[in-house]
Amino acid sequence: MFNKINALGIPIYRFHYDKDKIKYVNDELLKLEYHSNPNNMMWSGIKEDGSGINLHSLPQFKDLFNWFHECLNEVQKDMRLTCDKLKITSSWCNLNKPGQFFHTHQHPNCFMSSNYYASGRKEDKTIWYMDNPYFKNSNLQPLSSDDVDQGRLQLHHAEETEPGKYIIFPPSIDHYATKNTSLEDRITIAANIYPTGKISCGGVSNLKIEVKD
Repeated sequence: MFNKINALGIPIYRFHYDKDKIKYVNDELLKLEYHSNPNNMMWSGIKEDGSGINLHSLPQFKDLFNWFHECLNEVQKDMRLTCDKLKITSSWCNLNKPGQFFHTHQHPNCFMSSNYYASGRKEDKTIWYMDNPYFKNSNLQPLSSDDVDQGRLQLHHAEETEPGKYIIFPPSIDHYATKNTSLEDRITIAANIYPTGKISCGGVSNLKIEVKD
C-alpha cells in the first residue's frame, strides 16, 4: 500500500519496506566498496563510461528490487499507464559520511526516478525545488535581498530520511540531500525506471521498447 502526496503540485509516491529486512539491506550496502564523488561517496560498481554493473544485479539485493518492482506495479496502476510494465533500468547507491551531502542534480535517460533510504536521521532531508511561477522569467521580484538569499524565488519540498522508505518521483525536478548530521554513514539507493513492452497512447500511437537488465 502506498501513500501519494502532492509536492509542488506533483505526485510523489511513498512505500515502506518490511521493517525486519531494513537492517540486512543496510549491512550489505556497508560491505560494498565506494569511491569519492563530489561532496560524498558513490558505489564503485558505477563507471562513468557505462561499463559498470547495476546494484539490482547483485544477488543480496534481489528481494529488495523485487519489492521495488511490486511498488512500481502499484504506481503504474494508479497512473493508468498503458504499458506492459515499469522496469528499473539503472541502480546504484550513495554513501554520505558524517558532514557530507549530495549536490543538486536531476536524473537523465529515464521516465521516473526513485530513492530508497537505507539509513539516516529524519532531521536530514532530500529537498526538491523548482522556480516559483510568480517570479519565473520576470523582472518583477518584490522581495528583499534576505528573501532571495533564503530561496523564496523557489518552491521547495523536503522529504525526511526514514530507513526503509522508498519514494518514486519525476526525474527532471532538481533535488539535493542535506548534510548527514549523524555520526554514522548514511546510505541511499537510487534507481531509474522506464516503461517496457508495448506503450500505447489512446490506441492510435503505439511504441514497442524492450528494457533489458
